[in-house]
Amino acid sequence: MKFFERIKTLLIVWIWNHTPNCAEMSRLASKGIDQPLSRWTRLKMRLHYLICVWCERYSKHLKFLHRATPRAEDQIDGLTDRGLSAEAKRRIIERLQSSQGH
Repeated sequence: MKFFERIKTLLIVWIWNHTPNCAEMSRLASKGIDQPLSRWTRLKMRLHYLICVWCERYSKHLKFLHRATPRAEDQIDGLTDRGLSAEAKRRIIERLQSSQGH
């Protein structure tokens, strides 16, 4: 069992030493949305994702936001400039005043 753990550790260290660091990964993820990345760069990124779930999540979230933003712009036009109702404002003020009294 120690043999497999050692192999796993060696693989992780090798990937860490041969792929971009997390700061570079976030820059590459952003750059990849604007322009195509080379196959070699994409391969390095995929290898990095094997050892870093945070970079993979960041990349997925970035792609989601990129896809969702155009749809959000269309929907924003249909929204009115609404604020809280007078009743909601009154309730908030009452709660704040009662919490300051304690």
